[in-house]
Amino acid sequence: MKLKNNNKVLSTILRILIACVFIASAILKYIDIEVFDIYIYEHNLFNFAVSSTLTRLLIAAEFVLGILLLTNTLIRFTYIVTYIFLIFFTIYLLLQPYLFDVQLDNCCCFGNAIVLNHTQSIIKNIVLMLLLWGVNIKFYKRRKYELPVFIVLSVVSVAAFMLLNSPDYLYKKIYHSDIRINEEVYQNSLKEINKGSCFQIGNQLVCMYSHSCRYCKKSAVKINAIMKKNNIKHEQVKCIFWDSTDSTDILNFFSENEIEVLEYMQIPSLEFLQITHGIMPLILFSENGKIVKSVNYAELTEKDIVSFLKVE
Repeated sequence: MKLKNNNKVLSTILRILIACVFIASAILKYIDIEVFDIYIYEHNLFNFAVSSTLTRLLIAAEFVLGILLLTNTLIRFTYIVTYIFLIFFTIYLLLQPYLFDVQLDNCCCFGNAIVLNHTQSIIKNIVLMLLLWGVNIKFYKRRKYELPVFIVLSVVSVAAFMLLNSPDYLYKKIYHSDIRINEEVYQNSLKEINKGSCFQIGNQLVCMYSHSCRYCKKSAVKINAIMKKNNIKHEQVKCIFWDSTDSTDILNFFSENEIEVLEYMQIPSLEFLQITHGIMPLILFSENGKIVKSVNYAELTEKDIVSFLKVE
């Protein structure tokens, strides 16, 4: 009897440990959801809308499994699904270098908070499977309310992860805002700078950035990934930074985010703020120099970019 009780205690400890790993993994990925979105998108299997939806569904599934393990709910079902989950992603990681041209130095298991490379992620999954083997489901009994709890938890988790930080296409429908720029100041700024004429040829994206803005960096990474996948020419995307006395800051903006340097120009801070009304980043859709649309980071969609820049 004593051995059985000790085994149950060990089983409970292992179950809670695995649950905490799953919950932490879901939360940390969600905190850096943009990084995870780009990581999945760069597999070149889906467009950005589908990729960003899948990331949130995956995070929701991981979170639900963690909660079910932690609360000892539907344990037999959860035990099997968790094993399938770990086996599937271990096989994926083993095949990843041969099938996909993506980074291997961070598999985004825990976002950017805990960086695990390709090999470490495989080891992590194997360790979790070994720990899961030590969870004895014979110690747990099914309760009447478990199925309704599972359904409610799943629905709430999916809704929360989809709405708190929505995919761009969903954000546009829920939080659509009419962003206007001061086009008079914008056009005058272009005229005052020698490079201005380059910003007025054909259809272009003009990205209004600050080199130190967190969301400007995320926007630049997102646009860079979309450009690569859809073979968009570099001359179709340009940047305007608010005045920096040292151009090194701007070059670091590109290098630190591992994106290619785009053609850019700088304008005085006051003019920049007058144009954008203080919104950063601001992405302008320019048609022969005339701004036909302006969006912020969250409303920027792959569909809009490709349809605008790849007009026949």
